[in-house]
Amino acid sequence: MIKTSMTAAALSVLAIPAFAQELTYGSFDLDYTTFSSDDGGGDVTRFDLQGEGEFTLDQFVFGAGISNDKVDYDDGDEFTVRSLDVYAGYEITPEVLVGAGFANTNIDFFFGEDDFSGYDLFGQYQTGAFGVAINYSRPDDEFDELDITTLYAEGEVAPGVTVGGIFESFSEIDETTYFLSAEYDAGQIFGRAYYASLTDVDFAVYGVRGAYRFDDAISINGGVEALSGDDFISEYTALSIGGEYAFAPGIAATARYTSIDAEFGGETDAFAIGLSYEMGASKRLDRNMMDDAKTDLETGIFGAQPSLGFGLLTSSFFFGPL
Repeated sequence: MIKTSMTAAALSVLAIPAFAQELTYGSFDLDYTTFSSDDGGGDVTRFDLQGEGEFTLDQFVFGAGISNDKVDYDDGDEFTVRSLDVYAGYEITPEVLVGAGFANTNIDFFFGEDDFSGYDLFGQYQTGAFGVAINYSRPDDEFDELDITTLYAEGEVAPGVTVGGIFESFSEIDETTYFLSAEYDAGQIFGRAYYASLTDVDFAVYGVRGAYRFDDAISINGGVEALSGDDFISEYTALSIGGEYAFAPGIAATARYTSIDAEFGGETDAFAIGLSYEMGASKRLDRNMMDDAKTDLETGIFGAQPSLGFGLLTSSFFFGPL
């Protein structure tokens, strides 16, 4: 599988010059993670494969993404989430983008299988230093009572310093998820702090992560995350350390070790290896900010959960800690 993935990534690199004026973003990620706990529970493995592409044609923007997220439990049970989404947008001006998308998600659990499709509408205003966006989505178009409205805002407040906020509301849940972040990225140093919670709920997850780039090829990274509050199953602290080696432009191999110390459940060790390819940048502010937030949350238990393709924190509540 890795050999095939590397071939696909290499072909993508070769194809870039032919589409340089139209292709704005392309990415591919392959991650394999093992979880082991000292409380006597069985080992868990997770295999996550995803890719995304975006191109423009005059003022039109087209994009698509695909993912396959599989979790194998020690007792033989499996949990797989497969998703596909496509979207199209129109740049009214260079700063204003509006559009719509369609998504399909298939969930294959050990007690059954389900399939649902939905749509989303998005709009944004973005300059070089500031941006706001709104996204309205209905994950299942056959279930009229469930919809999600998410607001995004991000701005550069000083050279290399960016702050942002995501505010997500579910129609069926009388709560709002909010995710706040502050980031510094300049030269060899990258650092990012984040804080997430829900209104009227005694719950918060917060952390910091950072990286030091020795050169264009080698970097090390680390992070710490904590969860506290009486309205969650267990408080925990997670520590991670890892590294990245870029052996070609945009193509990198990654490795990470994470230790999660939970109030209930003892200590869990996670080892992850991955292969990634990325070029360009998506024009959609909402997708960029959501990707950054999900990368933040990879340190702790939310990063161990299969993604349903909707919701930042809420979908992970369906499963709880591994």
